[in-house]
Amino acid sequence: MKKLLTLSVIFVSLSAYSQTTMGFILPSLTFKALTTNSATKAKITYSDHLEAARSHRIPMLENYGQMDELVENQKLMPVPESGLGYTTMKLTHSKAYLTPKSTEILANIGKRFATATDDKFFTVTSMTRTAETQAKLRRVNSNAAAGDSSHNYGASFDISYVRFNKVVGANASLEKKLESVLKELQEEGKIYYIKEYKQRCFHITVIGEDNNLPKDLVYSEHNH
Repeated sequence: MKKLLTLSVIFVSLSAYSQTTMGFILPSLTFKALTTNSATKAKITYSDHLEAARSHRIPMLENYGQMDELVENQKLMPVPESGLGYTTMKLTHSKAYLTPKSTEILANIGKRFATATDDKFFTVTSMTRTAETQAKLRRVNSNAAAGDSSHNYGASFDISYVRFNKVVGANASLEKKLESVLKELQEEGKIYYIKEYKQRCFHITVIGEDNNLPKDLVYSEHNH
């Protein structure tokens, strides 16, 4: 009887292992049981962020002339200065343009946040950059990526977690609710996000329609 039980346990374990290695998503309860040790989880890299950004089929933006052309062709869309659940601060090294899907996701984040907080709003601090402005930003912000940035593809934006309702300062309750919204969208397979401690913002990359990227990943801070 003990041998039968042992064999049964081994069979179940091997079945679960084969499903994870083949890319299947296990039920949440089983997945958590198998990944209580963070070392066993997949870890997202900046290359994954870039892959998600490039999946929108926007070329890397070299200069504002190229950006204007993409706006004219409706490959990039202007982002309103404010909307339900969000506002945008004065941008110095980026422009308020995003891909159509990224614009939609930002509005979705704002709507969910407003619903969860009785119409409070957060602040967007960065959006689309060109390679030229990325290089300039690196001179004043060591956290800015060298080379390609996901911000260069119109698919990434930053949301401050210390600026709510135009008040600058820590607000643990609103920060937690904002991150809860981001976690929901991450679990839905729509975004990647990480928490930037130096810049005190959430860096968000929207996943394109044709990019089937894995869920349930551990995220670490990285340059962007």
